[in-house]
Amino acid sequence: MNTVCLVVVMALAIAALGSVSVFWAEAAESQGMIITATANSDSPIVVVTGHTIKDDPVLFKTLSPTNNLVWADQVHPDDVGEFETSFNISGLTENGLYTIVANQGLTELYELKVKVNVVDGAAIDTVATQSNFERAVAMVGTDLFAGGIEMTAEAMEGSDTIYITGQTDIRNKHVTLTVYAPNGNVISVDQVRVNLLDGLFYHELMIGGPLWSQDGDYTVMAQQDEIGYETSVTVGIQDGVAIPEFGTVAVLVLAVAIVAIVAISSRSGLNIIPRF
Repeated sequence: MNTVCLVVVMALAIAALGSVSVFWAEAAESQGMIITATANSDSPIVVVTGHTIKDDPVLFKTLSPTNNLVWADQVHPDDVGEFETSFNISGLTENGLYTIVANQGLTELYELKVKVNVVDGAAIDTVATQSNFERAVAMVGTDLFAGGIEMTAEAMEGSDTIYITGQTDIRNKHVTLTVYAPNGNVISVDQVRVNLLDGLFYHELMIGGPLWSQDGDYTVMAQQDEIGYETSVTVGIQDGVAIPEFGTVAVLVLAVAIVAIVAISSRSGLNIIPRF
């Protein structure tokens, strides 16, 4: 029976090494402000929301790509520090990035800027955020997510789908995922939206077709070009399906198999581990 317990403990330890738990430690709110500009491609309205710990009015202005003032407003935060405003972009004649500036008081700490891309009086689908609150700290296992960008790729053996998950500390920029074949050719490019609350992103990458006909390691590159963030992972492909490394799923299967074998052997009286 002691042998069974020992192997069970070992199996659970191996399984723990193959899995990752994620939890969050939110930084205490001390001072600062956050704003978010939301623009849908089918709407002429840009909505700006935010939160501040001060009760002073928030002054807004929007500057065109050539730095001309095209809109201004003033709003008062509510009792919990929330505020919101909106403006119509259908009459804007310049194409390019418009800068929305929010200012509260005289200090630079309470001045934030976000950009919205406008083409022919319509917005490109956008969610842009800037904050100077202390960032939340993401804890993965016992390691702190200190910033930058991270990514993992998971696939069951024989699957035609690769599951991409990642995290970045810049939440108002899309992540571009580029897939390179073993010969270096680009076979796929996708833009993935980042979650504004935690910086996480997710994408399902489908395998198949002539572009995936080569056997070997395919490289998935994640980039946020504007700020120079870049990371990559490799996935083995053979006969058009994934052949992942010995990862989490395999470790868990091995652990369960070890436990089952030992349990059966203990009941049947079969001694797998020799005694001296």
